Amino acid sequence: MKDFPFNPSTGTASALHLEYGPMPEYQRRVLLSQEQVSSGLASLAKRLRPRLVAKEVTVIPIMGGAMIFCADLVRGLDPGLVLDFLRIQTYGSSMSPQREAKVQWHPERCNVEGRTIVLVDDILDTGRTMTEARRYLLEEMDALEVICIVLVDKPARRDCEIQADDCVLVVEEDLFLIGCGLDWDGKYRNLPELCALEAVVEA
Repeated sequence: MKDFPFNPSTGTASALHLEYGPMPEYQRRVLLSQEQVSSGLASLAKRLRPRLVAKEVTVIPIMGGAMIFCADLVRGLDPGLVLDFLRIQTYGSSMSPQREAKVQWHPERCNVEGRTIVLVDDILDTGRTMTEARRYLLEEMDALEVICIVLVDKPARRDCEIQADDCVLVVEEDLFLIGCGLDWDGKYRNLPELCALEAVVEA
């Protein structure tokens, strides 16, 4: 994490039910509140803006997890950018990647070729998704450069030689995260805060 001083270990825990629907076997630990997410996004956009001056910019979120994060991020960037989309499937319904990263939906070539691409994802963990997305945009669609931006950088699971150019939060623990675009079996992406799922230990 850059200039956003927050320690995930101080997050609060509560049972994951009530307004979020029943999930009795897990509790959620809030790593970033809605206000902290907004503050982190504003700081990230401020750091990113100077890198994009006088460039032809296309912002490409990796669908679907990055959609929510990206929508909030681009509002903090200068007008005039192009928005397009890329879909890569790896997770399925599991808590860990189960498939080889493969492009399922690609942006229009005119929005990529010769342009600066801001590639946005919700999380960088194993690195497989981001690695394939970056390779595809550079090698098969002739992007000028690709800047990799993520909400969460989780290096504990990294098995590819790739690093985020910037992020809101670095999580050193190997946590399973939901909210702010991150999901479990397609659910909970729309939680306004970033949470870790932890198993409930019965006394």
